[in-house]
Amino acid sequence: MIDTIQQMPLKDVPRGEFLRRKLDAKKTYTRGEYDRSYKRYRCDDWDDISRDIMLKGSQLVWVGFEF
Repeated sequence: MIDTIQQMPLKDVPRGEFLRRKLDAKKTYTRGEYDRSYKRYRCDDWDDISRDIMLKGSQLVWVGFEF
């Protein structure tokens, strides 16, 4: 678990950790599994379980916030 707000590459975020793409974003995601067929990480929308996005491991995301 990450305690302070910081920006880091998605590949370094622990699985299940909350993340946001921008610091002031309204959408919160949880980091999911790496999908080898797309070569990207799956990020599940916290509010809508049927919605997810695929991001590269080098994508910078924000972690360690409270919502």
